[in-house]
Amino acid sequence: MKDDEGGRASAADVLLVYADVATAARVRERLGLLSTVGSDVETGAHNASADAVAGPDPGTPLAEWLRKLKTRLDSTALDGHSRSDWDLVVAEHLREPYRVDIARRLLVHPDCPTDAALVLAAESPLDVTTARRHTALCAALDRRVLTARRLAFEGRPAWRALSTLARHARAVYAEPRIASLDRVVDEAARMLPGPDPAAWAWLAQHAPDYPGTFTELCADAARAAGPDHPGAGAPLVGSDPPDADTVHAMAQRWGHTSPLGLLGRLPPNDAAAVLAVLPSDACDVFRRVDEPLAGHLVLALMRNPELDARALVGRLIPDRETEGVLLARHDRHINAALLAESSDAATRYAAFAATRRDASPRVRLTAFDRSLLNGPYEDGYLEAVHGHHTALLRRVLLRRAEDLGSAGVLRGLLSLWEAQGRGALLDPRLRSLLHRSSTARLARRWALNAPDGLARLRAETLRREHPDERVAAIRERPERAARHVPDAFWPAAVAAHEREPLPRAALVLLARHASCPAELLRAAAAVDDRSAVELAAGVREHALAALAGPLPPTSREARLGLCWFGNALADDVLSVREFVERGHPAARLLEAVADLSGVFPDGHAEASAVLAEHARATIAGDPEAWAVAVMLLPDFSGTVPELLATAAAAASA
Repeated sequence: MKDDEGGRASAADVLLVYADVATAARVRERLGLLSTVGSDVETGAHNASADAVAGPDPGTPLAEWLRKLKTRLDSTALDGHSRSDWDLVVAEHLREPYRVDIARRLLVHPDCPTDAALVLAAESPLDVTTARRHTALCAALDRRVLTARRLAFEGRPAWRALSTLARHARAVYAEPRIASLDRVVDEAARMLPGPDPAAWAWLAQHAPDYPGTFTELCADAARAAGPDHPGAGAPLVGSDPPDADTVHAMAQRWGHTSPLGLLGRLPPNDAAAVLAVLPSDACDVFRRVDEPLAGHLVLALMRNPELDARALVGRLIPDRETEGVLLARHDRHINAALLAESSDAATRYAAFAATRRDASPRVRLTAFDRSLLNGPYEDGYLEAVHGHHTALLRRVLLRRAEDLGSAGVLRGLLSLWEAQGRGALLDPRLRSLLHRSSTARLARRWALNAPDGLARLRAETLRREHPDERVAAIRERPERAARHVPDAFWPAAVAAHEREPLPRAALVLLARHASCPAELLRAAAAVDDRSAVELAAGVREHALAALAGPLPPTSREARLGLCWFGNALADDVLSVREFVERGHPAARLLEAVADLSGVFPDGHAEASAVLAEHARATIAGDPEAWAVAVMLLPDFSGTVPELLATAAAAASA
């Protein structure tokens, strides 16, 4: 009943948490159980690496020794140090953060004071490369040293702690979003000052280096804007605007998150009200922080004509609704940024279709932007066949004909003809395509000999793009499912899948389309574990389907919130009671509830209350029933309420 890392509390121990202390002790004594609760931190902290150094030389301060590049920390080197030693370590970390591996070891050591852990878990503002699973914060959550909320509101320095949490919450480097952490950062955003320029001027000046907690920071900002403050309610008169180098240096102080990123978590009207009074110098600094921005914030910032719209689009959190609004602006620079940044096939299709000569209005890309769109090598640029930029068309046709399939090749040749006339298909640069593609040879013959060749090519293209033909092409080459498909395709795809299941790879790619119907989403979840997890985390129907199956074993990922049920609970896709009463097997449900304690303490508390309620209603203080429940637990396949009811019935028989 241990997890993959060993040393953690067993499911039996987690179950006995819901019995009173005396009953739990009697059950353990009767069954010969030794409690493993609390041993996890010590076990993990004292795993010494083979090349670890035993400790500092006598006379060398611990804080100074930890800074040395050759230090490979053996946790036993920290044993026996006084509180003053830990205070010096914290002071040194505040001056300049320790290496991540040193901070992790310090934080999980049993002697590490809580106030020290609240400092050590906050990473350097310049650390944007360490993968989330290897950071000090993840070590703290994994070992249950801290909760996410405690770091956000009690960690020091305030902005470094909150920035650390924000970086872990949002999806980065292809790692998924952690909803429970995201919710804590949302809560912090609601504590920011309202639309008062004095408060924001104070915040912009003091927040990056503020030594206290985030709660104290927001309180001081509010006092700076209070009625007794000499500048309350009016913009502050500042010095001359800083130069570009100074602005860049000021932006680095904010780390991974600026107040601008937090404003994106507020309702659009609230965020717009603050932006309207935000000092321009502060806004300029905030915009230099490399962080994702919400769609309504990007749209609000674009109202300022002096800002680089293309750069703002590059920071956009993927959002189809906002991308649609941006496309409706018919701006060539915005469309180029969407082509470079968006992963949505429909958005890429719309941006390329806007380059057609018959588009109204036509939105041509600049020569510079076209040179950046390296069409032959990126799947997203296969949609160039729907546009009228001829150089892109030729590159895609010559180098990606197999990926395009006959329908895509014909669409590209048709676009070439529409853009440059029939002579475009006689271009000698397309000669190699003719040798490889029978459809290209057919189109060339029409260009050479048929007066109605354009009409023939258009008709043949539409025939090959018929939904049934698209399905057949996807069966032949499943990666074609990633490309844009019209709405008429989906009924045919569902019917085809019912007749004969589509390939697994095709279902996974189709499920990523925003317009994919529920039938194919269910099919993708049934054949692909990752799709099932992603869908269960955001769609109630799929969450209930996932809950009908067995829960995954406890793991470090679950303790960090990287699990489908963690996101589903934090986003209210599932209620905590549903999860507790339907999750099975019982042992995994108990472990899952325990895993929520660090990343989602509110959910953990509610789940514990539901479990305690069921325990009181069934076996209460009966040691015999508790002993039966503990013995049944390892192999019991049902839910916890069913386990408790079974134990109560067996004990009373």
